[in-house]
Amino acid sequence: MAGGVYPFPILLNINIDGAGYHEGFSCFSPFNLPENVSTAFKDMLSDNPLIIEGLPWYQGDHSLFLQNRTPAIAVSSNWFIENMESQEITHTPKDNLGIVNFERVAECAIGVRDLIRKIGS
Repeated sequence: MAGGVYPFPILLNINIDGAGYHEGFSCFSPFNLPENVSTAFKDMLSDNPLIIEGLPWYQGDHSLFLQNRTPAIAVSSNWFIENMESQEITHTPKDNLGIVNFERVAECAIGVRDLIRKIGS
């Protein structure tokens, strides 16, 4: 449907960018969540103590959805969010699988799954 109108409303954008870094916690940064999604988000955080609420950041693909007033959650590494301005890893040869903690990736996947289940219940 190139050039056509997307036929489905997008109720929540989940952008995964920088998740799994081996230092620090995984984080989910919420943006413009409606009340039911915000409640599900808080419940998911309570159930997943290794995931924390991240600071707002706008450098990812989720910013396109925010511009169109679509609620979003950016899933990342808290270390990356806190060091976004000074880190020298993203899009360099240092950005490789050697810096990934695969348990962090699994935590993020479980957190996203739990969030979706909580929104749907």
